[in-house]
Amino acid sequence: MQELYLGWQLDPILLGSLLAIAVAYFAAVGPLRSRIAPDAPFPWARSLLLITALVLTYLTEGSPLHDLSERYLFSAHMVQHLLINYICAPLFIWAVPVWLMRHVMLSERMMPVTRLITNPVFAGLSFAVFLSLWHVPAVYNAGLSNSTVHHTQHVFFLLISFVGWWPVMNPLKELPRLGYGAQIIYLFIVSNVLQLPLFAIVTFAPEPFYTGYINAPRIAALEPLFGGPFTAQMDQQLAGVVMKVLAFVFYAVPIAVIFGKWYKVSRNQSFMAPKQIPQA
Repeated sequence: MQELYLGWQLDPILLGSLLAIAVAYFAAVGPLRSRIAPDAPFPWARSLLLITALVLTYLTEGSPLHDLSERYLFSAHMVQHLLINYICAPLFIWAVPVWLMRHVMLSERMMPVTRLITNPVFAGLSFAVFLSLWHVPAVYNAGLSNSTVHHTQHVFFLLISFVGWWPVMNPLKELPRLGYGAQIIYLFIVSNVLQLPLFAIVTFAPEPFYTGYINAPRIAALEPLFGGPFTAQMDQQLAGVVMKVLAFVFYAVPIAVIFGKWYKVSRNQSFMAPKQIPQA
C-alpha cells in the first residue's frame, strides 16, 4: 500500500492571514465599536460565527486534507474548494455585524468598489470566470508545486466567493437587493449555467490535465472501490462529479430557504389584502 505523507500546515501566510482577520474583527467590534456604532451591543453570536469560520478555514487549509489535495487527489482538492466556497465564505459574511459592514462598504472611498462588486451580473460572472481560470493547467499546477502559492490562491478564492454570495446575502438596505425570485434565478444561473462548461470539461476530458496529479502516487486503498487501479483519469472524472453534485446540493439549500421565505411573505400579503365585498 502506498504510504501517505499527510500533516498539519503551519504556513505563515495561512496562519498570518487568519490571525490578521481575527485581530481586525475583534478590534472593530470591541474597542472601535464606540466610534463606529456607539449604541450597538457587542455581537456575541456573530463573534462565535467568526471564530467558527476561522477554525473551519484552518481545518480546510491546514489539516491533512491540504496534503491529500496538494499531493495525491484532484477530487480531494475539489472538496477543499467547495468547503471554502460554500461553508467558510457564507460564515464570514454572517459573522460581520450589519453596522460594521455598513461602515466599511458604504464609506465614501469604498462606494465605487462596493457598487461594482455587489452588482449581480458582475458578481456571478466574476465568480464563474475566476473559477474557470483557476483550473487552467498552468495556474493550477503552480499551486500544486508550492504550498505558499496554494494558500495565496485560496485567499483569493475566498474573496471572490464573498462577491459571488453577496446578491443573496446582502443585509444592507442602502444597496439594491434582489427580490426572492431574482435570487433563485441568480443561484440557478451561477450553479447550472455559468459553471456547467467547467464541470463538463473536467469530467469528460479524454485525458487528465494536471501533471501534479498525473505523477502523483496512487492510493492503493481506493482500488477495491473502483475494481482496479485508481488512475489520474478516474480521479479527474470523480473531481468533476464532486464539483457538480456537491455544488447542486449546496446551492439547493439556499434556493429552498429563499423559496420558503418568498412563499411565507406572499401568503402573509394575501391574508392582509382587503376583502372584496360582493355587490347585492
